[in-house]
Amino acid sequence: MKFHFFIFKDKHLRAIFALSFLLLIFLTAVVFAKLRFVSAPLIIHFDAYGGIDFFGGKLEILGIIITSMVIVAINFLLADFLYYREKFLSYLLGIGSLGFVILILIAAGVIVSVN
Repeated sequence: MKFHFFIFKDKHLRAIFALSFLLLIFLTAVVFAKLRFVSAPLIIHFDAYGGIDFFGGKLEILGIIITSMVIVAINFLLADFLYYREKFLSYLLGIGSLGFVILILIAAGVIVSVN
C-alpha cells in the first residue's frame, strides 16, 4: 500500500504545514529547556479576579503540545484529502493550523513566563 500526499506538490501548503510543525517542535524544546529544573507545581491558568485556579505539572504542558500536534496532523490529512476537490479549503486548513500553533505558542510562552 503506497500513500501519495498530494499536498507535497503545492509549495505554499508544504511551507505552511512545515512551519506549523517546526514551531511546535521549537515550542517543545523551549518549554522543556526553561522548565527542566522546576519541581514545584506549575501555574497553568489564573484569573485576574479569582487568582490561580489550575495547577499542573510538566506532563500537562506536554499534553497541550501533543494535542496541538495531533490537531495539526489531522488538519494536514484533511487538507490533503480536500486538495483536488476544494483547494481553498486546503489553504484555509493550513492557515488555520498555523494560526492555532501561534496561539499555542503564545499560551505556552505565558505559562513559562509566569513560572
